Amino acid sequence: MLWSTRHMWSGETPLDYPHLNLVALTRIRAESSIVREDEVDASHEWELINGSAAGNALIGGPWGRYQQLNSVNPATSQSRMVLDYFSGLWPTSGKLLVGLWHWHNYTMEFNPFLSTRRGGSGTDPMFYLSSHTAGQPRHQLYGPGNSLILDQYEASPFVGYTGWLWLGQLIDIDNSTSQLLTVKYSTGESWISPVRTASGSVNTTTSAPLDVFGLQVNGFWTGGGCDEVMVAHPSAEFDAAEFVDAIARGTWARGQYDDAEHDLDVTDSGVTALSARTLETGAERVEWTIAPIVDGAPSGSVPHWSDDGGATWDTGALPEPFAGLLRWSVPLASSDQFTGITLIEPTTPAPTLEPIADVEMLQGDTAEIPLDFTVSSSPSWAVSGQLVTGSVTGNTLSLNAGYAVGEALITVTLTDESDRSVSQSFTVTVSVQTLPDSPPPAYSGSPIVVWDEAEPSHVIIDPISAVLTAEINGEETLTFSVPAKSESLSHIIPERAVSVEDNSYRVRRITTKRTVRGSEVEVYCEAMWYDLATAGQIDATEWTQVTAGDVISIALDGTEWRPGVVEVTNLRTYSTDDTNPLALLREVQKQHGGDLVFDSENKVVHLLTQTGNDNGVAFFYGKDLTESKRVVDTTSLVTRIYARNEEGVTIASVNNGLPYVEDFSYTSEVRTAVYDFKSGTSPFTMLSMANATLANRSKPSYSYEVTVADLSVISGQTIDRFGVGDRVTVSDEGIGLLDTQRIVELRYDLIRPWKTKLVLSAKLRESGSSDATDAGVFTTGATIPTFDMVPFNLLLNSRFDNGLQHWAYSGVDVVEANQGTSSWAVEFTGSGTRWIEQTVSVDRRRAYALSLDVVSRGPSGWVPDLVAEATVVYEDDTSETIAIDLE
Repeated sequence: MLWSTRHMWSGETPLDYPHLNLVALTRIRAESSIVREDEVDASHEWELINGSAAGNALIGGPWGRYQQLNSVNPATSQSRMVLDYFSGLWPTSGKLLVGLWHWHNYTMEFNPFLSTRRGGSGTDPMFYLSSHTAGQPRHQLYGPGNSLILDQYEASPFVGYTGWLWLGQLIDIDNSTSQLLTVKYSTGESWISPVRTASGSVNTTTSAPLDVFGLQVNGFWTGGGCDEVMVAHPSAEFDAAEFVDAIARGTWARGQYDDAEHDLDVTDSGVTALSARTLETGAERVEWTIAPIVDGAPSGSVPHWSDDGGATWDTGALPEPFAGLLRWSVPLASSDQFTGITLIEPTTPAPTLEPIADVEMLQGDTAEIPLDFTVSSSPSWAVSGQLVTGSVTGNTLSLNAGYAVGEALITVTLTDESDRSVSQSFTVTVSVQTLPDSPPPAYSGSPIVVWDEAEPSHVIIDPISAVLTAEINGEETLTFSVPAKSESLSHIIPERAVSVEDNSYRVRRITTKRTVRGSEVEVYCEAMWYDLATAGQIDATEWTQVTAGDVISIALDGTEWRPGVVEVTNLRTYSTDDTNPLALLREVQKQHGGDLVFDSENKVVHLLTQTGNDNGVAFFYGKDLTESKRVVDTTSLVTRIYARNEEGVTIASVNNGLPYVEDFSYTSEVRTAVYDFKSGTSPFTMLSMANATLANRSKPSYSYEVTVADLSVISGQTIDRFGVGDRVTVSDEGIGLLDTQRIVELRYDLIRPWKTKLVLSAKLRESGSSDATDAGVFTTGATIPTFDMVPFNLLLNSRFDNGLQHWAYSGVDVVEANQGTSSWAVEFTGSGTRWIEQTVSVDRRRAYALSLDVVSRGPSGWVPDLVAEATVVYEDDTSETIAIDLE
């Protein structure tokens, strides 16, 4: 195992370094005591002399704390550290190694580092390690009787250097030799002096203490800093060059560097993270032909290698072949432990993967890409990136595009059983998929076919009337009547399917009634996609920066329907309550925009930027245009819209500090409205929708309702057909009408195609149908306002043509009306409180009117207890309730 020693974790000398045999060691810890326990034997102490003198301090350094001494004026501070003599401190034979990390400023003629020259009875010196003011390191040996037997200055390459140096003196007592060992911290360079032979035997009877940075008997003190002061008795197997190299390679370790001492607990057995931190290790010397397998490196570990002795470093996948230094950046979470990394020599070559070409796809597409690779074992594949999902089977990469569009970088990684990997990246471009153009439907002459299960079973040949209604983002229904004695009645059963052209419907309501023409049966059918309203529940969800396609996929999951082309690609953030698939699809359209298109035949839902074609179809009064109405309306015109969600968040943060958007292109008058959004709607979504709404409301609204003839009945030409969403031109000089607009509602008369009605541009507000292009959707308690409603017709579905849609209610039923303006009414029956209500948001007006027609079916003279109540909520969140007794 490599990177498994204290040298490799913090640059500190391990207590158990092989053959070193440490006798004493002080590590300067974050403490103020002047007496410090020895790291090898706590019964021995290192004492700080004159520790309070100027220039002395404990300072954060490469190995945690270091001791700064005499940094102001050594001559007056006269500070030093002392290790008192104890039996066994100095060997009588073999080898002795003393050393320390130090920096000094050469302020005195002689700068003592480690000294036994205390002087006095019984303290004869053994060695002395210092430097001259010129910077040359000096090592001395003493024989018995205080005789100097070696006094050697060395021409070190680091002469005069004032940074951190490790300096050691290795003494061979038996052979009377001395040698200097030196390491430069900033570069990891090392130097070993020649072996110097003394002129006599080394003094082995000394009982002198060890002085650090002081030779007080001669008046010399060193100004600088020291750490990791050591005394060792190396054995015969000790390799000095290897030890120096270990110290040098440890200079890249940062396990205790400066503030790391607070985050990493470094011991001789391992490193424990006290809080999250990246451990920078020392460097090991490595060599290989084939890149090794790395074992034991925590996830996210980064290798750094150098082939120039540490002058420069590279990172990334391990190169091959390689010979040089290797170190690691090891990320550790709190409480993580690290003990080392193992490099396993592989027996097979590393995997290879050839470059992969860029890929272009459409939304929803699948791409199959052959891969060119080599691997000596079972491969493991990973595909990462945005926009697409990917997997590899055999030698084929499969990519699946979603609904997001744009460019993204995809990375494919191949890993072998030895955990060696190779990656290739390429760009994938996903573009919008479009729906192919199709001719408008040929409604005229199309029979009404009744289906039994999956087979057509009957054609209705005697319809009295038949009208097909289709709206953009609205309803799609078929209503037809047959004589009460029609043979078709036996085939017309509730919930049975009927079709016209390629459009499929389900029978929802069968009404038998008497008219001036006699008795007849009216059949009301809804498009098949209405079934999505009862296709299950979708739980309340917070949608964060989602595409419309992703939400549509979730809405249709588990139903018989599937998503199709989704041209709308914007991202939106909003929330939905518990809902059903159809309601969620409506919310998607409202939040993201575009036109929902239901293909009932294939059970596919599309969301197009805009549905319909422009085939040049035109209608002229006197030819194929019989009735027309044009309305120019400014009752809902506003020039400034404030936007906010239920939490009170506005668009100011994404709109240059303004909580509103405005447009004075039509009028300079400030006319204000407030757009309230649901909880969680992001400022970006609110800004986009507020701008879209302002674009419609800042100018007059133009609406058209026309009755036209379908000339394709006569011409038989596809070019004369039209459908909902198409752009058509209408011309009626009598009312000044000449314009090209979209068909937003189509009421096609299958029996009398010359009486087909179109609503152009936007629905006439009087029609009051739900889900029109510019209409809002209301539920009780909702705060999203609608903007395009006539002031005297604010309630949606007020005539109950669509049942109880848009109403909250309790104890009421929709019944046929025998009077009034509608064919339908609500009936209150039974005891207790019965109610119906709707919440709307309105423009700024002084007065509003409530109009209703009430019929009582109770006993003669009985007056129902009926109340109409309006609760008005003002801008300051105060409210007022107005109750009107209906007698």
